[in-house]
Amino acid sequence: MINRILNSLVYPVILFKNIIMGLLNHLLLDHFAQEKNWLTNVEVRIKLFYIGTGLTLNICAQNCIAPLILLTSTLILLTSIRIPLKQITLRMALPLLFGIFIFFIMSLHRGDTVLFSGSLFRYEFSLREEGVSHGLLILSKILGGVMLLLLLSFTTSITKICAAARWMKIPETLVETLSFVYRYIFLLMDETETMMSSQRSRLGYSSWFRTLRSFGSLGGMLIIRSITRAENAHTAMISRGYDGGRIFSIPLPPFEMHDYVILFSSVLFLISLFTFTLII
Repeated sequence: MINRILNSLVYPVILFKNIIMGLLNHLLLDHFAQEKNWLTNVEVRIKLFYIGTGLTLNICAQNCIAPLILLTSTLILLTSIRIPLKQITLRMALPLLFGIFIFFIMSLHRGDTVLFSGSLFRYEFSLREEGVSHGLLILSKILGGVMLLLLLSFTTSITKICAAARWMKIPETLVETLSFVYRYIFLLMDETETMMSSQRSRLGYSSWFRTLRSFGSLGGMLIIRSITRAENAHTAMISRGYDGGRIFSIPLPPFEMHDYVILFSSVLFLISLFTFTLII
């Protein structure tokens, strides 16, 4: 009986694994950033300034107004370049779940003024006014901040980000780490899919215990192969005279007139948003 119950759990585990791999494929693809549209053509330094300042305003906001305005305006910008709502929803799904979880935790345990009380599965609960307001603030900040980061990921390639990081005098070690992680994460995903296909062809997911053993060996082999690949890549780079600090990146052109117009418009919008939040 126990074995039958455990074996029935194999299919949900495999389904969950396939969903996670599909989400990773959607999240890490950057073909939208390679397309030509008015947002991808905006200078990367202007986008980093706007997103960095917007994130600062989002974090420091005392009410939901600024985060919701940033959320709405960024969503309008993304839909203007025809980013599918499915892609935006997939990338917002996990932060939204975390935000909803934090909202309910805050609502149940923060404050004294009870708005609603009841019972669920013999568990007495009560939603408190202070917790609801604070939870909504955190939820709006999560959604507004993640949407700003999506604006960067949908419209800017990693090459441009590294070039802007070098222009801003960010340490070469951090820029190298960013470029290497982005480069090898796709190889790691390909390696994972290959190993899982091999395990599946050998009936590695036919039962509950085989599934656990396959996942355990998969995790161990991924760590070993990652270390081996890193050592081989480092050895190959050293043998070619690499000593750090010379990452290939595209040169950033000087600002043109339309760049100054976009920069002025961004500054004006951010100042207006800051002033509006102070008045409210």
